[in-house]
Amino acid sequence: MTSRLPTPRRAIAVATAIATLLVLSSCGGGGGTNDGTSTDKGELRFGGTVVSTFDPAMSATYNQSFLTPVYESLLTRDASGEVIPGLATEWELSKDGTTFDVTLRDGVKFQDGTPLTADAVKRSIERGKTLPKSLVKAQLDMVKSIEVVDDTHVRFHLSGPPGAIANILASEAGMIISPKAIDSPDLGTKPVGTGAYTLVSKTDSEVVYKAWDGYWNKAAVKNSGVRYLQQQDSSARFRALASGQLDAIGMDGSQMAEAQSAGLKVVQGASTNLIGILLNPKAVPEFADPLIRQAIMRVIDRKAIADNSGFTGACTPSVQPFPEGYWAHADGLEQDPDLTYDVAAAKSLLAKAGKADGFSFTLSTIAFPAFSSLAQIIQAQLGQIGIKIKINVMDTSAYGVARGSGNLEAGLGQYATGRPDPSAFLQTMYLPDGLYNYGKVEYPGAEDLLKKSLASTDTKERSGPTHELINIITKTGPSLIPICSLKQTYGVSTNVEGFGTTLLQEYDWRGISVKN
Repeated sequence: MTSRLPTPRRAIAVATAIATLLVLSSCGGGGGTNDGTSTDKGELRFGGTVVSTFDPAMSATYNQSFLTPVYESLLTRDASGEVIPGLATEWELSKDGTTFDVTLRDGVKFQDGTPLTADAVKRSIERGKTLPKSLVKAQLDMVKSIEVVDDTHVRFHLSGPPGAIANILASEAGMIISPKAIDSPDLGTKPVGTGAYTLVSKTDSEVVYKAWDGYWNKAAVKNSGVRYLQQQDSSARFRALASGQLDAIGMDGSQMAEAQSAGLKVVQGASTNLIGILLNPKAVPEFADPLIRQAIMRVIDRKAIADNSGFTGACTPSVQPFPEGYWAHADGLEQDPDLTYDVAAAKSLLAKAGKADGFSFTLSTIAFPAFSSLAQIIQAQLGQIGIKIKINVMDTSAYGVARGSGNLEAGLGQYATGRPDPSAFLQTMYLPDGLYNYGKVEYPGAEDLLKKSLASTDTKERSGPTHELINIITKTGPSLIPICSLKQTYGVSTNVEGFGTTLLQEYDWRGISVKN
């Protein structure tokens, strides 16, 4: 088998998804734990944003919460990010890594009554591969062809390292659409899947789902439906929750004390969303020097940021991309004495780089209060070693375009590191051909280690080379400077049970119960 990593073209869809994920968890929802005990199946009212499309192949990362009520993926993931059964109950990678076989669940139907078959799976995956503007096309490039073995067995013929295939099929790329609806020009507004809910209505201010009586796992559904209400402003969301107009909201960490004082539940959990500074060596030549990058790593006081910033209560200090508890996290880096906060060490590194008097650059970020205030903190911290920062606050969409095209000197923002697979983030950020590795910064052995991490779908086998790669990147001086791993923070009414979080923020509304 000839092994090759994703090319820049393969990374574009992943990079686009990263570029769009620029806001806090207020845009998403929580995951049900399926242990709600209430038998009163009320409707769950959640405050967040409103979806742009219900087409899995055309949906950005932050829209995933709107897809999972209607669609299900071949595989799914548990709270820790490990792959578990979905529409497929069994899966197996061949010893030579060239085929991936899945066995479909019996008795599943789409919401239009069509049975789930291997042919339906083949059509959905092939559509994701061939649709001209598909956002999952790059993820599915490793799939050469799809073979229908029989009605309940599908074989994926693969090219290149196969390690990410299970995670890809557990994401939007693996969501299966009804064969009767797949070619409809209205699919973006009239979705048909195998999920627990059907779409009732969608307006600019709300999306309404109703629990579907024909769902194959009806016992798992603890509510009558989900109503997603447009609430962009975090203060307005909180007031709506406190007054009983909403049952759950995504909120800022700074609102936790107020929520608890109001008698509301606070649900919080780690996520694979990272706050960091993306450096552009093409625009600022100093960033090409690993000593400069190491100096910036050492001068950032992550604990002070976690304790006193717009992210207080929702920010775990981190020097690496992946949070503790996730298989890709490399233990021990946060305690490494060569990576801890040390202004004197940072000054020394800057002097060794020939920049004892410092240098200057523009730090761009989005017009969101927590990011704007964090930019000022970063400005003050780097100022301790003579690095002068000009802050440029931009509209979210303009910032995303500028970051995606490399038209920033440095960008402070949020990055999705775990979906669909950690390898996508590592390739995009740290390999020489990565879209966000603007200066083609090289890390010793990075490409070979990433290939090794993709030789298997077993995370125990993948973790060794992945951890080694993260150690090399972090100690060399990363071009994406980690600041903290974001915690998902939700305010939840006391009439809600079973509301939980998952590391990858994979949304499962089924196990959340609501007492009217």
